[in-house]
Amino acid sequence: MSSKILDQLDLRGRINVVIGSRGLLGKIAVATIKELGGECLELDLPDFDLLDPTTYPHLDQAPHGVINCAIGNQIAVKSPQDAMSRDLEIGLAGAAYAMELFKPRPGGVFVNVGSDLSFKAPAPARYHPNFKPLSYSIVKFGVLGLTKYYAAIWGPENIRCNTLCPGGIEQGQAKPYCPLARLARPEELKAPIAFLMSDASSYMTGAELRVDGGSTCW
Repeated sequence: MSSKILDQLDLRGRINVVIGSRGLLGKIAVATIKELGGECLELDLPDFDLLDPTTYPHLDQAPHGVINCAIGNQIAVKSPQDAMSRDLEIGLAGAAYAMELFKPRPGGVFVNVGSDLSFKAPAPARYHPNFKPLSYSIVKFGVLGLTKYYAAIWGPENIRCNTLCPGGIEQGQAKPYCPLARLARPEELKAPIAFLMSDASSYMTGAELRVDGGSTCW
């Protein structure tokens, strides 16, 4: 591996899978991978279902990198437990299925997407009179454990697993309560994704990268 940082960020000739490619973070991931020269297999509903292995594409070879951006129900609900069983099945069981079926090649990396809410509860006042789903917190906390589990299992094969934990991304919503007092601009997630998906993070596994404006400081 080159000692030059720009060489380490080069994804040319590498096949990468983006799960949840039609969502905001998925689109950012796709754009980042392509800017770095990587090939990108984009997967999302309605063609691809995490819980239906028959919709999983056949790959002639294991991908070099995978990022799962389809973890966690973002929709506010009337009751904290609304749709919890389905959300947990998709967010945790589905994420585990994806890790097994898209296991990267040796030297590759699997990146799951957590949240600043992987470390703290959502502020009720931000969602009143509705709630951030209870399932969201369970899934986002759980994905940290899932990622560490596979980091330990796959480490001897030189396969890395890390979690990207962003805060809110600007889409016109209310300003968050965090030290930087603003939401992330979409382009501010590109560098963290590039770091985790490339050789620039080659000695990093089982870790969480927080990109949250400091919201988990408090």
